[in-house]
Amino acid sequence: MILSSHTSKSILSRLRASKAPPSKSTQTLPSDNDPLLSSHAAQQSYSRENLYRACASITTFRIQDPDPNAVDGGRVLGVRIDVCSLGRFIRPYYVMLNKPYSGSNLLRVHRHTLPPCIPLSSLAARYLPSPKIDGELVKGKKQDFGRFVRELRKEAVGYHNRTTVIKSLRKEFKLDEDPKKGKGKERERVIVDISAADAEAKQVRLEWVDGRIGRCVVGDGGDVKKCVVIGEDGRDREVERRILEKNGRVELIGERLREGIY
Repeated sequence: MILSSHTSKSILSRLRASKAPPSKSTQTLPSDNDPLLSSHAAQQSYSRENLYRACASITTFRIQDPDPNAVDGGRVLGVRIDVCSLGRFIRPYYVMLNKPYSGSNLLRVHRHTLPPCIPLSSLAARYLPSPKIDGELVKGKKQDFGRFVRELRKEAVGYHNRTTVIKSLRKEFKLDEDPKKGKGKERERVIVDISAADAEAKQVRLEWVDGRIGRCVVGDGGDVKKCVVIGEDGRDREVERRILEKNGRVELIGERLREGIY
């Protein structure tokens, strides 16, 4: 944006420095550069916030639980996870942890706002294991808090990337548009549905007009690991091969299908 450039900042700074004190007759009238100065300050604040959220995508803070009977005196550690999707930041996710084990600094997940598709329980069991065995506290138990929050954000980013790709494929094949409202001659629709086949969006379901059904398994890096397409005559291995070629990137499924005969 022009207002956030260094040149604009220098010009506005000189305007601010050279601005004379208003007289009694003009103090209620805004000057010409007042709106620019206000917009520049707002843009600078917005840019700093986005830069901070992009560079510090995981931040921690302290919370005091008002419950007088809360464990560890109500002290809670909060974790904020920022995720960017479609060029903008979505609402942050929060994870709250406390120290419920007497005589130990080990953490346990207290509350969170992550969606159910994020495997929080399995990650906590791996990186924040409970120090108790048969009710007894075991000393020397180690936890990896840093790895835990990094893996949480990785899962959240992967989930949103996969759902974004599915939305992009639907838009590419115009599945959310009313065919009756189209202008001019359009190519006949061949694929009638592209959707997530599971809650984590790690499997993509494709449906063709002729009744063929496809299922693609997407890896953590966005590559198609496996693909099966079945029609009335059995498996369509030609379409399977076409979907898996060119490194098998899921976002390129539409391009690979258009190059062939669907």
